[in-house]
Amino acid sequence: PFLTFAIQWPPCLQMPPPLSACNFGPGVTANVSSLTACATALRGQLEADEVRFEADESETNTFYLLFCAALVFLMQAGFALLSAGSVRMRSVKNILLKSVMDACFGGLVWYLIGFGFAYDKSEDGNAFIGGSGHNFALSGADDTTGKKDYGHDAVFFFFQYCFAAAAATITSGAVAERCTLVGYCAYVFAIVGFVYPTVVHWVWDEHGFLSAFNKDAMLTGMVDFAGSGVVHMTGGICAFTGAFIIRPRKGRFGELPEHAFAGQSASLQVLGTFLLWFGWYGFNPGSTLALHNYARDAARAAVTTTLSAATAATTGILLKRFAPSSCGGSPGVWDLGHTCNSLLGGLVSITAGCTTVEIWASVVIGFIGAFFYHGASCLMRRLKIDDPLDAFAVHGACGLWGCLAVGFFCTCDYSYTESGTACGVFYGGDGLLLATQIVGTIFITLWVGALSAILFSGLMAGGLLRISKEVEDAGLDNSKHGGAAYPDIATAIEEATERITPKRITSATDAAGA
Repeated sequence: PFLTFAIQWPPCLQMPPPLSACNFGPGVTANVSSLTACATALRGQLEADEVRFEADESETNTFYLLFCAALVFLMQAGFALLSAGSVRMRSVKNILLKSVMDACFGGLVWYLIGFGFAYDKSEDGNAFIGGSGHNFALSGADDTTGKKDYGHDAVFFFFQYCFAAAAATITSGAVAERCTLVGYCAYVFAIVGFVYPTVVHWVWDEHGFLSAFNKDAMLTGMVDFAGSGVVHMTGGICAFTGAFIIRPRKGRFGELPEHAFAGQSASLQVLGTFLLWFGWYGFNPGSTLALHNYARDAARAAVTTTLSAATAATTGILLKRFAPSSCGGSPGVWDLGHTCNSLLGGLVSITAGCTTVEIWASVVIGFIGAFFYHGASCLMRRLKIDDPLDAFAVHGACGLWGCLAVGFFCTCDYSYTESGTACGVFYGGDGLLLATQIVGTIFITLWVGALSAILFSGLMAGGLLRISKEVEDAGLDNSKHGGAAYPDIATAIEEATERITPKRITSATDAAGA
């Protein structure tokens, strides 16, 4: 009798209904059997909980990436508004149509070939370009059999598609108001289908020769967390090459005054800038690709993104206001357009290191980024390269600075290179990471510059890139898109012109006769 006992569970340890085997009664044998059954049931319950928790974690990560991808996709609206506000009234419909087609035509190209060249699912993938076939037209996608990825493969494709569309959109702004639709489609196909995916593979795929996720990468592997180099430098270099080869808009340098080429809507420029800034919170924090175990990095990316943009905008407005005219300044003018572009330059500058630098460093990076934008913008005008949206200055120059900044400011705690912890030179690094960043930007410049030069030169030589003089004089909207974007305003201008022109002709004739 003294061996007889009964176990009573305290209220905080009461078993859930599935553990009905945990019923203890009198008798040692009975209680041992019950305890064994209870342990077995408990183990089964824990295993079921682990499966459920894993599924919940995976589905949460999928939703997180889906939400961030939607923010990045919204940047297409930001690009559209910024572009529409930065061109003249005669080309608004044209630039808006191209913004729409960046997402549509570019999306098909990315689906068919771009994604396959960018990411290789094979175990022994190529270090230069993807080619396993799994991702071409998503031919290897499978969410119906025993494999459970909880939508990760699909949402990863969507997230990367939004990045590819952004790269193509950057270029369209640089050749605005004078590029044919055929030429536009040709360069979108080339950039989204081959030029950009190859750079993605180098830096972000685990097999890429510049990838920080590849333990056999060149030097330390390039740290470009969200794409200062991969996305923005690629788009910016294509923009520079395209703007140089297509030549300036008629009368841009010398024949007509500067204000004749001013953007038609400051309101659209500002709205576009804010939408792009908003979308950047999907661009940078979302590049963690998951929330679980990466929430700290995503949160820090949001803060560094904010501070770099704010600092660059503040620096830019002061720089433009107080710099002498010989250095590209506008003394006495608080320049709205320059401020917006400086803000965007700050966003581009922090994109590579948004999770790998300390918060204070993002202020310094944004501050220097404003000077990179200002200097590159002045250089483009000195070279008489017509870039209506300053695409190269914002994305190309600031993208370069963003990559280099990682080599200086990357902390040892936040670095993620597979070949070993690589730090910036300001944190005791041996300079190898900075060297890798420099080499990476050289590879990107040579690859993108060479291919885009061949592409744009071929289109120009074939008469497929630039519109005719007649179309340019009439305006793309009237010539190719069924009329002006603002028909009432266009009609009022035509009527005013008709009233004024005859008087001027008569006055000139009378003066000649006298």
